Amino acid sequence: MGRYRTLWERLADPEREGRRTVSEDTQAAVHSVMRNLQRLLNTRRGQALIQPDYGLPDITDCVENAPEALDRVSRAIKSAIEMFEPRLRRIRITHLPVANDLNLHFGISGQITTEAEQIPVHFNTIVNPTGSAVIEAGQDFTEPESRDRMSIYGRETAGSRARP
Repeated sequence: MGRYRTLWERLADPEREGRRTVSEDTQAAVHSVMRNLQRLLNTRRGQALIQPDYGLPDITDCVENAPEALDRVSRAIKSAIEMFEPRLRRIRITHLPVANDLNLHFGISGQITTEAEQIPVHFNTIVNPTGSAVIEAGQDFTEPESRDRMSIYGRETAGSRARP
């Protein structure tokens, strides 16, 4: 379990290192990756003095949802994750259009590989007009069976009950 925690997490809670288990804690691995993505996507390039290319470029000008701006943001997110979150592999970034919303919605899908298994993960990412990102574990809406549910980010919307 300890090896799935980032350096920041280990420094913040060193006592937790002593509580190792024989089996890997997949939930801990997923949450650790999610927290690291949250820090990564909320940092602007140049803010981390020790690593100037850590984070995303300024994306506040991309709120107008122009297709080329969305593509640029998607590429920047993927590039940052590939560079600074090596535990997440086979990364796929998908823009998820939401009507009447000034926020940019993206799905981040990939795979976390542990000694025991390969864990498919999906994180819902909302970037607001100021460039702040909120990331939560979610459902992959790029898969056909997920799109049919019409829910957004793991919460059912009005009139979108799961099919029996």
